[in-house]
Amino acid sequence: MEQLRSSVDRTKTRPSSVRGDRAQMFELRSYSMMSLSKWFSAMATFVLLAGPVVADDAIAAGKVKAINAEKKEFVLTDSAGKDWTIKLGDTVVINRGGKESQSDLNAGDPVNVCYDKGLLTWTAHYILVQEGDTKNCELMHGSIKNYDVDKKEVTFTDRDKDSTFPMGHAKVCLNGKDSKIGDIKIGDKALAVVEKMGEGKTLKCLMIDRK
Repeated sequence: MEQLRSSVDRTKTRPSSVRGDRAQMFELRSYSMMSLSKWFSAMATFVLLAGPVVADDAIAAGKVKAINAEKKEFVLTDSAGKDWTIKLGDTVVINRGGKESQSDLNAGDPVNVCYDKGLLTWTAHYILVQEGDTKNCELMHGSIKNYDVDKKEVTFTDRDKDSTFPMGHAKVCLNGKDSKIGDIKIGDKALAVVEKMGEGKTLKCLMIDRK
């Protein structure tokens, strides 16, 4: 009878042990799912935060310190004396005194650079060498806010700051090709070359990048 009772007692305790094992497995599975969920959420947040940074263009000013033709990059020293390495884009345009090329860049050149501010690499797509006819010129990057047909003036927004310029004899380019002011649209992303004249600025060239 004692042996039979002992056997029955062991039989009664088994379901409790099985339930405990299942509960532990469920908890482990739930913990793993929560960890994966948190990981995916973190990655999604990182992508959302990083996305706009990759897409943004920026303007840098300084002097060319060195050029590495093999790596297709150059070192720019800014006004604070800090060096920045910038890649030369495959379609980079170098404007020296109003003449454009893809290779006319020298150490010692004072420049304005419009570049793509990537997460790991900065890539230049337009370089203005401040020499000759472009000595007093600089780059502005932003969007077209308005164009007054009667006054022939264009309002350009650069980092939430509006600037209005008379078109005059300014050159207009659309996606790298010669165009006219009538082809621009409100909201177009644009890169402008402006010349500093006293306290004012004159628009020299307006380059529209429309996808």
